[in-house]
Amino acid sequence: IINMSGKYEDLEKLKDLLEKGILSETEFITEKEKILGKEVNGNQKTTQQISTKDNNSFCALMHLSQFANYLLPPVGLLAPIVMWLTRRNESTAVDVNGKIILNWTISVFIYSIVIVIGFLIFGATSILTIINYDNPLPLIGTIGIFLIPLIIFGILDLVFVIVGAIKANNGEVWNYPLSIRFFNTK
Repeated sequence: IINMSGKYEDLEKLKDLLEKGILSETEFITEKEKILGKEVNGNQKTTQQISTKDNNSFCALMHLSQFANYLLPPVGLLAPIVMWLTRRNESTAVDVNGKIILNWTISVFIYSIVIVIGFLIFGATSILTIINYDNPLPLIGTIGIFLIPLIIFGILDLVFVIVGAIKANNGEVWNYPLSIRFFNTK
């Protein structure tokens, strides 16, 4: 019979140290992986344990893989997801960073859809104004109002991906601001 109470006690101690601020999120994740990685179903873990430095580099690459959006949009969407799915069970850090990326990707998609629908609704009104009054200014204003947020989200995407990659490479967990939390990342 496996002594599971020792493992749970160790996890509770770790959680307490994290809540008191004695351990950082990264230290907590690393120590948690050590505790849980010792045994799986009573057997020694058979998969090779990946070092923390390798996990950090992999997480940074997951974030940076989103830049493929600028060359081939489907690849930029699929690359981080495939990377996350291949190694999420091997490392908590990989799992958390993959969820952060997925949360951001879904959030940007939703924000973009809202902006496009808004443009279609208000743009149609502006086009009717041009037809009825021969005045193109409402359409130009409408395009500007909806184009500016798309440009801002493009810039934020660029900045957030770079910051996320740097933080992940340092072993830190950083949720992208403005990201809707579909997947729990704690």
